[in-house]
Amino acid sequence: MMKKILPLFILIFSLNAVFAQNRALNFDGVDDFIPITGSSALSPSKITCETWVYITDFSTSPCSDCAPIIWEQGDGYRFGTGNGQVVHFQLMNSSTVVSLNSSTKLTTNAWHHIAGTFDGTKMKIYINGVCKDSNSATSSFAISYGGTSDVWIADPATGFNGTLEETRIWDYARSEAQIKEGMYRKFPTNQSGLMLQYSYEDGVPYKVNTSVSSIDDNSSYANTGAAKNFRMTDSTSNFVLGRSFCDTIAYAKFSLGRCVSYLLPSKKKTISKSGVYQDTIMSYRGCDSVMTITLTILKPSATNITIVQCDSFILPMNKTVVKKSAKYVEKTRNAVGCDSVISFFVTILKKDTTYFSLVGCNSVTLKNKLKTEVYKSGLYIDSLKGYKGCDSFVRYTVVIKKPSFVKRTLKICKFLVCPSNINKVFKKPGIYNDTLVNAIGCDSVIEYTVNSSSSYGVVNLTTCAAVKSPSKKYTWTKSGTYKDTLLNRNTAGCDSFITMNLIINSPTSQNLKVTNCRSYTTPSGRHTVTNTSFVNDTLRTKGGCDSLILTIDVTINNVNTATTRSMNTLSATTANSSALFQWLDCDNTYATIANETKKDYTPAKDGKYAVEVTENSCKDTSMCVIFAINGIKMLDKSTLNIAPNPSKGQFTVNSLSMIHNAKVTLVNAQGQLIQTWNFAELKQSKLNVQVAAGIYYLNIESAEGQYHTAIIFE
Repeated sequence: MMKKILPLFILIFSLNAVFAQNRALNFDGVDDFIPITGSSALSPSKITCETWVYITDFSTSPCSDCAPIIWEQGDGYRFGTGNGQVVHFQLMNSSTVVSLNSSTKLTTNAWHHIAGTFDGTKMKIYINGVCKDSNSATSSFAISYGGTSDVWIADPATGFNGTLEETRIWDYARSEAQIKEGMYRKFPTNQSGLMLQYSYEDGVPYKVNTSVSSIDDNSSYANTGAAKNFRMTDSTSNFVLGRSFCDTIAYAKFSLGRCVSYLLPSKKKTISKSGVYQDTIMSYRGCDSVMTITLTILKPSATNITIVQCDSFILPMNKTVVKKSAKYVEKTRNAVGCDSVISFFVTILKKDTTYFSLVGCNSVTLKNKLKTEVYKSGLYIDSLKGYKGCDSFVRYTVVIKKPSFVKRTLKICKFLVCPSNINKVFKKPGIYNDTLVNAIGCDSVIEYTVNSSSSYGVVNLTTCAAVKSPSKKYTWTKSGTYKDTLLNRNTAGCDSFITMNLIINSPTSQNLKVTNCRSYTTPSGRHTVTNTSFVNDTLRTKGGCDSLILTIDVTINNVNTATTRSMNTLSATTANSSALFQWLDCDNTYATIANETKKDYTPAKDGKYAVEVTENSCKDTSMCVIFAINGIKMLDKSTLNIAPNPSKGQFTVNSLSMIHNAKVTLVNAQGQLIQTWNFAELKQSKLNVQVAAGIYYLNIESAEGQYHTAIIFE
């Protein structure tokens, strides 16, 4: 049996030798590339692109940033380098390109780990696990994609001349610590957030690999790519050895002790002498770990013990009872933790015995010099020293008469006199004993279990405001555990003690900032905002308490859908230079008119037309305009006024001059007719309508001409 002694390790690390290498894929800078079929997994709203690169020649790229390594073909994202020797990271925000270049240049014929991340607001570039550059958007955005497009590893047109190893795409922005940790490992296929992982282990370095036509994806999405234009016959445009997988040797020193011998960690040698030894094992990365071990070999021991015992002897280790004279051997551990062999040379002597029978009540006294008092029936043995230390025994068979024992249960309110002893008063619940003498002179014990008639209760209460205690003595205004007493109030006429676990829910406050198109309805549904403003809102729990008080900064973006006509040309009036337009044919269920996406539109035929305007991140459609090539007379807008606008449902049409045979119609933003009014003469008239909040269009057709305007209902 040996006892292990834990070693104390002192680890010393230093750079030394290289022991293993990964596989990688070399690109010739001419036309090598890997196209990957597009999928939703390769179109994340946030992203991390990363890879190891060994660039042989930057000059094969025609410009400073046009040698992409990871390129989504819809230009959602683009990550790589160019002849400027910098790391280039580019994203698409709607129709705007957002890009970032590293301030640090890469060098040829050296391994670099490069990464680009985007968390919805900030872009970052990492080189060798260190953040080198970053920028922030004025507001958060998701990467824009023009549909589901293929992803290319390298570009056959602009050329990447170098070697790639461990190329990955993630659907979130990895931290600097995560990037550093991932530089020296390969992830399992089910790693959370891993969309693509190319380890380039599909071929044998520097061998003929012409049978390899695809590159396997070691992620759960199986985004297999096609190996296009690779020669696969020699040391370029083929699978090669990559960066060093291990670049350090670990050194350790420790001391330990072992019994008899010690097997070195490498399992190569067993040591049986104390001394200083060196051993080498391989770490999980394939690197050497060199250990200097100060070893102390500990020795077992042996002991002989002579025992002279009467009748029997109990071996101390295994507790075996021996009754014969003989040699007995046991093993244990010595002070240094090694085997200790103990030999017991045992001599068993015989002994004399005298017998007595004793009967008593409660106790009896043994007939020995000490007058020992015993209280239980049974066999008692007294010993007298005999020849050579072997005792002579006196055996007492003792019978103790049992006292009588009775249990009774009593109820107590405030105090109670003991029924068997008027000198005893019970003042609180508990177990009490009273003792009497029975007919045979032994004790008769009565055990009283005294229970309280007071009642105890626990109340759990959740409320919105302060609470009066059940006794009406206290008012509790904070959450907590409280005690209260109702005097003489239970069915037994005793006190009731109440523990109340009270929770008083207090509301919390929160500020929100919201941007919406046309209108915004608060989370409670009680407020609808159509103008940029601050609005307060309150959310309540099921119990009716205010749980959250919101102060919301609401920004309402509206679209200017007004149009004008000049001769036979219709024009959108918005002055927003970034606005987008699509003209629609109202007579053909608002079908889009092909190629009519400019601010101005000249119809080729009579009809009704509208324009769909996209601006301020919102989209809306103008009212339909009745158009005739020979010209329709429009009423002078300066002579008409619609007020109030916005309106809560009632508004007035005012005209400086009388309008005849007027037909007034109200349509919604989808061109659906809401209401019609007809007037033989119209100069000033109040109109009323009940509609949902939003933007609508008011049209007037009369003998004098037409008038069209937008009206907002709150």
